[in-house]
Amino acid sequence: RRKLSLRRHPAIFEPFRIRNYRFQWTADLATSWALGMEILVLSWYILAETGSVLLLTMFGALLFLGTLLSPMLGVVADRIGQLRLMCVLRALYLALSFLVLLVILTGNLSPQLVFVIAFLSGLVRPSELGIRSSLMASLVPARLLLTTTSLSRTTVDSARIVGALGGSALFATVGIATTYVVIVVLFSLGLVFTLA
Repeated sequence: RRKLSLRRHPAIFEPFRIRNYRFQWTADLATSWALGMEILVLSWYILAETGSVLLLTMFGALLFLGTLLSPMLGVVADRIGQLRLMCVLRALYLALSFLVLLVILTGNLSPQLVFVIAFLSGLVRPSELGIRSSLMASLVPARLLLTTTSLSRTTVDSARIVGALGGSALFATVGIATTYVVIVVLFSLGLVFTLA
């Protein structure tokens, strides 16, 4: 019976039998796709609008500024709980992307605003990635931790590839506004599944 069970459910799929892990995996996938698309679209916009590789580099650096704040957000996670903090961070992603969409629709998008958005998003982005791993460890039994860590790493990397390709394809074919609608929808899905 044990051998039959393993054949029907390979070890790689075993974490998906845990309801909360399925929700987190789906939320992480949607959020990673949105982040990959957003980075590519805004980088492309900065380079096209300014023509400056230096400003493009500054944009990229702003996305990792939050590394300096990670210890403080770790303290906050200890106080209010990892799941609550994750919901707050993903709600912030959604609010910022919705703000960018509104500015695009009104025709007021500028490189300066993109830098402000990158600064705000960059304050929490590195911490959100760390909290994902920590939250995952609390959702699965210890024997599945290696499998779930590998799955999560593969998910994040594949989502970056698909997100970047999807973002560039959408941006090139339908423009920045429609692409940002997709980004907002993905961030919304990430928040909904995190709340679930």
